[in-house]
Amino acid sequence: MSDRLYIKVDENNVFIDHPHFESNLRQLYPNHNFNKGCPKGWVEFERSEPPKLGVYEKFNENIGGNIAIAFSHNGLEYSFIDGKYKDVWHVVNMTEEEKKNKIAKYKEDWAKENPGVTSWTFSEEKCLFEPPKPYPDSSEDKLRVLYIWDESSLSWVLRSSVDE
Repeated sequence: MSDRLYIKVDENNVFIDHPHFESNLRQLYPNHNFNKGCPKGWVEFERSEPPKLGVYEKFNENIGGNIAIAFSHNGLEYSFIDGKYKDVWHVVNMTEEEKKNKIAKYKEDWAKENPGVTSWTFSEEKCLFEPPKPYPDSSEDKLRVLYIWDESSLSWVLRSSVDE
């Protein structure tokens, strides 16, 4: 049995509350034949994962209302599309002020966690510091390895390795 989602709707197909699993509805409607559709007053619901945000993107805080109580942010609405309700995520770019604050906070935190490391350069595009030499590629090794940055030699130093 698949565990599809359904959402309760009023007489105008406006959703009420949040989606419910079919397995829960089967308990409420034990005599209903779900192979022929959902019970009266319910519509199929299609869940979608939140999008991966870009470095300087955020969820639109002006959209979501009571839906957002299930998440740590707004930016989600339930939309009636092609006969079913679907998650629709809304993402916006940060303002220049928000971007500036994010960069400042990142740089401040990085400096606290990496005192004395001055050789790395900040990439505004990625909002992170990059080392002067890339992290060693150990993909061909049959070992799990950990390198740490040594500022005095400006190189990666093997910290540990463990056979797989």
